[in-house]
Amino acid sequence: MHLNNINNLNSRELILKAITGELHERIPVAQHNFTFCIKHCGITMKQYRENPEVAARALADTCYDFGYDCIIIDFDTCTLAEAMGSKLEFPDREPARVKKFFLESLEEVERLRIPDPLKDGRMPVWLETTRVLRRLVGDEKAIMGRADQGPFGLLFQLRQSEEMMTDLLTADIILLFRALTICMQAGVVFAKAQLEAGADLTSIGDSAAGESLISPELYMKFAQPFQKRYKEILGTGKASLHICGKTDNIIEEMVKTGFDVLELDHQNNIEKSLKTIAGRASVWGNLDPSSMISFGTPEMIINESKRIFDAAKKYAQNRFVLCPGCLVNSDAPPENIKAMTDAAMQFGYY
Repeated sequence: MHLNNINNLNSRELILKAITGELHERIPVAQHNFTFCIKHCGITMKQYRENPEVAARALADTCYDFGYDCIIIDFDTCTLAEAMGSKLEFPDREPARVKKFFLESLEEVERLRIPDPLKDGRMPVWLETTRVLRRLVGDEKAIMGRADQGPFGLLFQLRQSEEMMTDLLTADIILLFRALTICMQAGVVFAKAQLEAGADLTSIGDSAAGESLISPELYMKFAQPFQKRYKEILGTGKASLHICGKTDNIIEEMVKTGFDVLELDHQNNIEKSLKTIAGRASVWGNLDPSSMISFGTPEMIINESKRIFDAAKKYAQNRFVLCPGCLVNSDAPPENIKAMTDAAMQFGYY
């Protein structure tokens, strides 16, 4: 690529090239910060989760105010579960959460149905937010339209977690695989709809699949095969995999799922992870959203970002995006959000 073309890329182009590893001038920045956007724009959680125009405007305005490159659309971790039968509660100031799980036992697996993202539950709100946001930012900013939970995490939103942990050890494996297959199929349908709605890439958060909850052996038995199949069915559409908590010991198997992007939690050793991944996927991460972004200082964020950039330039083969390790708290100081962009502008150039 000619040098002038590298130096004239906009935010969206930077992100797309950081996914594929094509040459680009600097490391871009993505923000997973919808609760921060709500507070920054002076709207309520209810307005955000019920009105796509309001949600899209808050996401776009915050992105332009702080100058980052990729907007991550998210609402909560249980929208797919609601569309499949779980009952939710909707706190005034926090994302929705499950109040009553749909599956009282795995023997009820045949009750599960793959939802229609164009009409079931609040999935249409997510998709309309993506459409409106694309109109607002045009081709200037990149959009990641989340497809909610991955197969393993979704099952933990349909059946209570303690009971699910027991099921992993004692239940009929045929029932477990049947439930995970349906969850995988439901997720793929939502992911395809997000891409069709205008997202540059989609993503899943398979939050229950990390080392904080299950062993690497259980990950390989119950989570990784369905993540891999998810990506195979999704096909060529760009997609990201995020697993909450530490994943140092399953990184190699995460790469083998085939996801284009791996979003790493702050608990990972970023240099070790980048060495293992070795450019086979784009890596997004991994600033601590709590102790660093919510309670740290701009100087701390800039210094930590520089350390991460140094590792990325050494090992990531042009496939890196600076991003929080997970969702940023609503009370994060605005100057700390800005510090991430400042760090990229100061130290993120290749």
